This record gives sequence, structure tokens and C-alpha cells, in this order.
Amino acid sequence: DADGATPRRFRGDYDDQRDAGQRLADKDGVRRQARGLGETAAQDAYRRELLGAVQVRRAERPDRLSFHLTKGPGGRQVAVVTGELLVRADAQDDAQLMGSLAPYGFEATPIEELRGRVVKLSNPALPIERLTDIARLIRTGGHQASVNHITPLGPVIKGRGGPENTSAQLTYPPSYAGNAAGRPVRIAIIDTGVTAERRTDGWLRGLATPENIDPLDDLPTPNGFLDFGAGHGTFAAGIVAQVAPDADLVMYRAMDSDGVGSEAAVACAMVRAVEEGATIINLSLGVETVDGQPLVAIEVALDLIEELDPEVLVFAAAGNDGSTRPCWPAASKRVVAVAALAADLSPAPWSNRGFWVDCSAVGEGIVSTYVKGVESPELDPSPDTFGADAWAVWSGTSFVAPQVAAAVARIAQEDACTPRAALRTLYSGRRVLPDYGRVVPILAGT
Repeated sequence: DADGATPRRFRGDYDDQRDAGQRLADKDGVRRQARGLGETAAQDAYRRELLGAVQVRRAERPDRLSFHLTKGPGGRQVAVVTGELLVRADAQDDAQLMGSLAPYGFEATPIEELRGRVVKLSNPALPIERLTDIARLIRTGGHQASVNHITPLGPVIKGRGGPENTSAQLTYPPSYAGNAAGRPVRIAIIDTGVTAERRTDGWLRGLATPENIDPLDDLPTPNGFLDFGAGHGTFAAGIVAQVAPDADLVMYRAMDSDGVGSEAAVACAMVRAVEEGATIINLSLGVETVDGQPLVAIEVALDLIEELDPEVLVFAAAGNDGSTRPCWPAASKRVVAVAALAADLSPAPWSNRGFWVDCSAVGEGIVSTYVKGVESPELDPSPDTFGADAWAVWSGTSFVAPQVAAAVARIAQEDACTPRAALRTLYSGRRVLPDYGRVVPILAGT
């Protein structure tokens, strides 16, 4: 429809279950969240402080990933793994190049999960400026190389204004399997994992495994407060369950509970997910890379996924900086980049956007499942307390990507088609919003 309403699918399927009083109560929190997103001097300063705090929180934890900070092409601080470069394995066949790298004392380790196609070069003593210079040197020789970027999520890329309590308690949506021509589609969410809590309301049942549990309160040590990225994966899982309750949802933990993980870890999880049967992958994460180049490890993962199953679709959040600069991996040509709209389907000014964005949906004030705990006062001066069977309202492109991924999974099951064919069906008849791609309204937002 011209106004952006659903032309064929999902009309009325996802009406807001809150009453007028609940929506009104949620609006103030959503306004704070929206003000905390985008690219302003105040938000940049806040993110710098937050990244510094995340570094301090893991200073006494050698078992946790350490990182340095440097500047990206837009002046924004970018986090990279301490002392690590990632190069395509073919660089090792260049004797002249390897000779020039010998003085730097790198330890070379092929990444087995990526079939050895990426080699990690490690020397923790090298400063970040030297690492980035060496990566550029390798690229001038015709080989792909980069620092090992942190692909952050949660408050680290969302700015001030985390999840807010809501009195809403959504009922589990009805199954559509009886009218579907195909089998459930497996969706992999690669994120912070999922809460170990056994909810009593029927949501998130069966998702937790020993490998994917979000510890919630781990850094710097358990202190009675939720960590900076706690519950992010749980929130994304609840979104998928709302849109595609019959989907075969599987959670992978590639980020710690502060929302920090390396591109290499994400890439390995992507390949593993496809090897284990996923045909749709959701990545509610992203980074503006040091040199504006694609993420080496994730590009190799996309190569491997294409070889394993060319019908697999990867969805990624476009980012929340209000910028047109590419955010990776969303900006990759082989990834569906998802931007955010306000609840009235107008462009969300805080959402990243540009020629590289494929589609958009509502990203302000999404209601979904959350976790039990007390918010950290480092993130919110008036921290919320979340009880058992918690629900929250949250904003960001992180919570748009899983909506679209789940909608594609639902169509693929209903029509017994591939995810790529389902995406074409979802796009059919949609209006195009410049820099925001196809408008695909699904959940209502606030």
C-alpha cells in the first residue's frame, strides 16, 4: 500500500497488545531511548566513556577479551582486539610479504572453524597504530587484512537509555503451522546468548543450552547488577518468537555479557550455525571499521556459507549512529541491511542509512522478553529492576533485523519456499524510502 501498510502478509497479525494506558506509560522511556541514539557530541562523549568503562571492567579478567581503541574514518572510536591481525590465508604464499612481517614477531594461527582460510597474526606487544599500519601494508601487496574488530552491541552502540520496564505481558501468538505448506525454518541468533531463567509464561522455552547461556552478571565480577549487554540476545529471541512462533530458533553466544565479541568469533558462529542447519542468520551487531573496509573474517564466513548452502540469508542491523557511513557486516553485499523507522513509519533520524541499506521496519519502543535483574547505575542513573518473566521496551536497529528475519522465516514455511524467495515475497509491493530501502512494517513499536 502507498502508506506503507502490509500489502499482503501479516495484516493485523501483530497488533499492539498493550492498552492505551500502557502505551502512554511506555512513551517517556522510548523518548529517552531515542534521544540516546544518533550521532551527537554528547552521545560520542558518552560512548567514549562507556567503552573506557568496558575496558576497565575486564582489566582484572585475563580470561575475557581485551581490546584497544582507535579512530575510524568518521572520527568515531573503534574497538579492536589487542595485538591481533586477520589475514586471508593466501597471504602466507607471498614469500616477500612474509619476510617483511618477520621482524614483528607474530604468532600465526589458522582459524580452524573458517577452514583455515583466515590466519590470526598475534603479538600483544604491538600498539594499535602499528597494527593498523601493518594491515594497510599487507593490503598494498594485494592481500586482504585487517585488525580483528570488536563487533559491539547493546548499550555500547545504542548510547544512553537502555531497556525500560513495561507492564505489558504479551500472550504467546497462535501457531500458523496448520496452514503452512512447508517445515519450520531454522533461524540462528548470534548474540549474547539467552537467559537461563525458565519463564512461566511459555516464552523462550527450550532455547537455553550449556553453551549459549547469557550469565547476565559476570563483569568485572558478579556484583548484583546486570552487565552492559545483558539480555540483548534474550530480547532479540522474543522478537523472533512474536513474529514467527513456529520457527526453529537456535541461539549462539559469540558476545560476552558486556556486549563484546570479536568479528572472528562471530564469523565462526555463523559457519557453525549453517553447518547445524540454519538457513537464516540474525546479527544484531555491527561496527564502523578502521579503514571502512569489510570485515575479513565475516567475509570469509559468507564465502563458506555460500558454498554450504547458497540459499542462506544473513540479516544485520544497520547501526544507530544516524550516519550514512557503512556499518559492517550490514553493508556487505551478501547481507540484508536493516534500518529503523519510528512507530509512524517515518525515518528514524538516529538510524544509520544509505545506499547500502536494503529495508527498514519499526525500531522505536519494541516490546519483548527480557531478563531478571537490576540495571547497572553506570548505564542508567535511575536503574530499573526487572522481575521474573520480565518484559521490556527497547529501541535500536538490533531489534529491527530479527523482525525481518522472522518474517522471512514465516513466509518460507507458509509457502514452502527458500528464504531468498520468501524475501522477494516480503518485498513485493512495498514502497521504497530513500536510504532506508523497502518499508516492511511488522511490530508496532511505541
